[in-house]
Amino acid sequence: MSGDPEFRADLYRGTARFYDEFRVAYPDRLLDDLRVRARITGTGRLLDLACGTGQITFGLGSSFAEVWAVDQEPEAVAFARTKALTHGVDNVRWIAGRAEDIDADGYFELVAIGNAFHRLPRRVVAESAMRWLAPGGHVALLWSNSPWDGSLAWQKVMADTLNRWTREAATTDRVPANLDQHLAEEPHTKVLAAAGFTIIGEFEFETPYEWSIEKLTGFMYSTSVLSQPALGRNVQAFEHDLREQLLAVEPDGVFREPISFSYTLARRPRAAQNAAGPRRS
Repeated sequence: MSGDPEFRADLYRGTARFYDEFRVAYPDRLLDDLRVRARITGTGRLLDLACGTGQITFGLGSSFAEVWAVDQEPEAVAFARTKALTHGVDNVRWIAGRAEDIDADGYFELVAIGNAFHRLPRRVVAESAMRWLAPGGHVALLWSNSPWDGSLAWQKVMADTLNRWTREAATTDRVPANLDQHLAEEPHTKVLAAAGFTIIGEFEFETPYEWSIEKLTGFMYSTSVLSQPALGRNVQAFEHDLREQLLAVEPDGVFREPISFSYTLARRPRAAQNAAGPRRS
């Protein structure tokens, strides 16, 4: 198997405020279940990789004494840091940088990655997580489906519209062409198991949700392929077209679906701990 497909580092530039407002939060049922299965003590440390604007950090952070939240997009980290200050969240260390550069052996109780493991050098991160975690610690990959992923009439129309606009805006190359094949040949659980993790399981939580035109448009501006910077001069034309196509299917402007939230949980086997603690300054 060749190395993981590579994504450009600047793909989420200009998306922070849309990501924070229009990405649907992980449901409490999922977060509570994860706390129990990962045996979160309330005194440990969380490493949130590819943290974006802090969906996992703000959802789980109060269950940890300290959080390291890492993302390679400085804009997202700055947005999250400001949000933390506004809400009085003071146990988070916000880091703008690459996930694979973190140096903190044996330091964390949980390593969490939300909707982003496929964008990271998975084997490197999985092997590093074995060092980052205390023995018996866990890694959790959190996911949610995109609103156009489904068989409902409005979802099919949305998918067709988005495919057309990625061609129109010439943004198809923002996702590696071989990504789906690569993930099918080497699933995330296989990568984690090869690094030495014990796979605990995959857990799904379906949540009813109602989208509006504004929310669906905002969600698209939070993506790497149809963000406002990616669309450029096509922003207004895209908004108008998406609105027309969706309202032709659902004239009341309400788009209902059950969003699938899930997480994969794996555990580092217990072994003698010989950790020097964090070395990153």
